[in-house]
Amino acid sequence: MSAEIKGPGLLYVNSKIASDLLNEETYIKWYSQDHIPEILETSGVESSLRFKDVSPDADKPNLVLYPMKDIGFTQGEEFKKIRVHSDILPNKGPIYDLADIDVRYYGLTQVYDPKGTKPGQTKLVLTAGMELGPNVTFEDFDNWYRKEHLDELSRCPNYLRTTRFKLLYHRTNVSSRILKGLPPRPQDKDQEIKVPPTYLALHEFDTESPDWGEIMKTAETEWSKRILGSVVRMETPVFRFVEGYGDGMFFME
Repeated sequence: MSAEIKGPGLLYVNSKIASDLLNEETYIKWYSQDHIPEILETSGVESSLRFKDVSPDADKPNLVLYPMKDIGFTQGEEFKKIRVHSDILPNKGPIYDLADIDVRYYGLTQVYDPKGTKPGQTKLVLTAGMELGPNVTFEDFDNWYRKEHLDELSRCPNYLRTTRFKLLYHRTNVSSRILKGLPPRPQDKDQEIKVPPTYLALHEFDTESPDWGEIMKTAETEWSKRILGSVVRMETPVFRFVEGYGDGMFFME
């Protein structure tokens, strides 16, 4: 992907356990006690938020978000030196032998926060990843969000805020292994590479049980039908908040 990686942005890390050697308790311990603290000690990251997919059938149920004032930090040596081995992990890792980790770099497009949300209020995040088809322009898509859809969502009970992003870069577990200088594995040879949708919106709610009927009604306007009817691919996993680290901020004033 040729997009320049700089400016306010989000590191979006979606993962699943991929080895019988690793259990969830150990994986979360590694994240909470080793990996996230190490990242927060760097000069480029001050906050991290951990979530779990509400669906028991989710392919990658674990989500960790790292908001950054400059996503360009991910291109420097300090970021690249973050460890992949740990005494907490079976055989000390590397983690890319034990988990399948999908990493996305997003540039921030919009923060819509009519209620002045504070850290700790968010209980649930509805994600909306969309790939636009040839029958809709980004300008129309962007105007729909800014001039209608977010206002409609804000009327839903328990709605807090929305942040919107554009995909700048994506790496799979295989490309992460290459980045970290790890040797290739036979099972990596035929791995399918699925590029995420270009546009992402994170809709935050202060309850784990939002009014789904009211939320679905926001897609019933004529403008919504036209935009959503022109989307060629959509991903909408829902995540519940688990734990925050660092200052807990997420593109907040």
